[in-house]
Amino acid sequence: MTVDRRLLLHDVTVQEGLGRASLPARSVLVAGERIEAVLPAAEAPADGDFLRWDLGGATVLPGMTLGHTHIAYVNVTTGRETLFKYRVPEVTLHAARHAAGLLDCGYTAFVGAGSVAGIDMALKNAIEAGVIAGPRVTPCSRDLMVSGPPGRRSPELKQRMPRELMPVVDVLGDLVKYTEEEIDEGAQIIKVFSSGDDTFPNARSDELLFTREELATVVEVAHRRGARVRAHSRGLEGIRNALAAGVDVIDHATYADDAALEEIAERGIFVVPSLFQPDRLLALGERFGKAPDHLEALDFKDEIENTLYFLPRAEELGLKIVPGDDFGFAWTPHGSYADELVMYAERAGIAAETVLKWACAHGAELAGRGADAGVVEAGRLADLVVWERDPAADLRVLQDKGALRSVLIGGRHVAGPVAPPAA
Repeated sequence: MTVDRRLLLHDVTVQEGLGRASLPARSVLVAGERIEAVLPAAEAPADGDFLRWDLGGATVLPGMTLGHTHIAYVNVTTGRETLFKYRVPEVTLHAARHAAGLLDCGYTAFVGAGSVAGIDMALKNAIEAGVIAGPRVTPCSRDLMVSGPPGRRSPELKQRMPRELMPVVDVLGDLVKYTEEEIDEGAQIIKVFSSGDDTFPNARSDELLFTREELATVVEVAHRRGARVRAHSRGLEGIRNALAAGVDVIDHATYADDAALEEIAERGIFVVPSLFQPDRLLALGERFGKAPDHLEALDFKDEIENTLYFLPRAEELGLKIVPGDDFGFAWTPHGSYADELVMYAERAGIAAETVLKWACAHGAELAGRGADAGVVEAGRLADLVVWERDPAADLRVLQDKGALRSVLIGGRHVAGPVAPPAA
């Protein structure tokens, strides 16, 4: 379909992506790259200057956005493997494969959460130039990391770690310099670490990494340049520091208390929670070489319990939650994205329509297209996915790759076995 053609997706169920029940017996008229109208199927014109695509009751869903991904991780099992498992040319090819695979899972966008060697930026350029297939990309910087908690910094780590893969920034001046350089290279969001992680070698979840001053320095530079900041924040003190510094995205928010959740809601900060990754690590870690005593020493059972507690509360408060949970580890491989969404419904009791709102409307807003995508309504980009059955009735539809029929980005067919009529 050329960009100036009109296409009528006729006789469909529309799941708008706004957290509401799906609308049966609808038609969606696409003009060029945008949705022109959504109307009852009985009121759709029988003929005109458009191509008619009869879909027999299939469901049209907005393209989902993966809110947190390391597109270049390839079934890694350790922190070292995230950077050194493959050479950069090899891992770049894997990243391109993962990007194309997102389309086949119904995702038309992703937001990076730490870009090995700046691969996010390269992918965005290659996809927009038509060199490779893939979703829309909101590229993230390389991880800006410090060597350890305040008072336990190690100059040797900075010397050992290649800047091209992950800058170690123990000096305020370096933070300014590297933040500027990442934005110059094309990063639209900067990744920092307000707390550690029980799987990190340099700090546990309840320990601080960046100081509040360091976080505020990155935020000031990024906001001045029109970029946003996302902070890995598991421990409560780290969450509080990230909020005080003015970050735009709290990744994980594992030990957020009611006061933190209320402040996050009041300020409109995005939260990308972590339930799937720690659950899968505990369940499958031994299969990938993790000793039972190592898994037992992690505080992930407590993290899972607190996440299950705060998710319903966060939804009640109106937090802007977006799914996406450290895919690319051996226990959370790329392509298993729908399993996370199903877990929110089955483990946390979140309604399917709400989970889809998180992935569609909220995801598009996180990606910087809040008024332009993520919802099936007139005027929005025609980033649409056709499913045989309605995911709002059963999220497990998203786990069935055979149920995906077609993926459109800007009205153009980019994936799926069924293409719109050509003439």
